[in-house]
Amino acid sequence: MSEPYPFFTPLRVRFNETDAQGHVNFAWYFNYFDVALIEYLRRVGYSYQRMLEAGLDMFYVDSHAAYLSPAYFDEALRVHCRPGKIGNTSLRFDFQVFAQADGREIATGEITVVLIHRQSRQKASIPDELRKVLS
Repeated sequence: MSEPYPFFTPLRVRFNETDAQGHVNFAWYFNYFDVALIEYLRRVGYSYQRMLEAGLDMFYVDSHAAYLSPAYFDEALRVHCRPGKIGNTSLRFDFQVFAQADGREIATGEITVVLIHRQSRQKASIPDELRKVLS
């Protein structure tokens, strides 16, 4: 098991997130990652709302997940997030999901985003202030 990233947001598995096999359906992990990413940005002082107010937005352009252990209905999870590679116009965020009760690692993943200008939808450079809080 890898060492957890310092930041995490707690989540509890809801019934509708499980499938016929009784565990969380694979697609829900991308939602969990998205929740953690938005909470992480809020925590570091550069919220998604602030980004929108600055005329910027994020396009999710690539995502990956690895499933290590099933999670079940009503199980408490910790979804960890940290910045990965920081480019000129793109950012990669890395994720880990752990079970709260026994600490087992449930999943890992990443999402790469490209910053854009909201009006033109053209690529935007990562603002210096955002780069600073992520570094």
